Amino acid sequence: MYSSIIEIKKTVPNGTLADLRKVAEEAFSNRAGSVKNSSNNPYRFVFKGGEDKFGCLELGMLALKREREVLDQIDQWHWVDDEDPGENCDILKVLAMPVY
Repeated sequence: MYSSIIEIKKTVPNGTLADLRKVAEEAFSNRAGSVKNSSNNPYRFVFKGGEDKFGCLELGMLALKREREVLDQIDQWHWVDDEDPGENCDILKVLAMPVY
């Protein structure tokens, strides 16, 4: 199972939170398929799926990283691979790495 887990800053107001949720959900509904947010916590978005959803999860993360207004409101963002924990990573840290 693969998961993209996004924690939104607790200081984000409810109206903005609803907008962020919509943008995130649209990102994870793409040409490779659709993965629903499984979190009940309004400040946490969890998109997860098996091997058949891997491409959708990858494309969703790529789309979401282009959304500056969303990135600015994210406190934590983790990629979790249940079968290969060595692949787990902090997405925000990866995005902050300079490209040479």
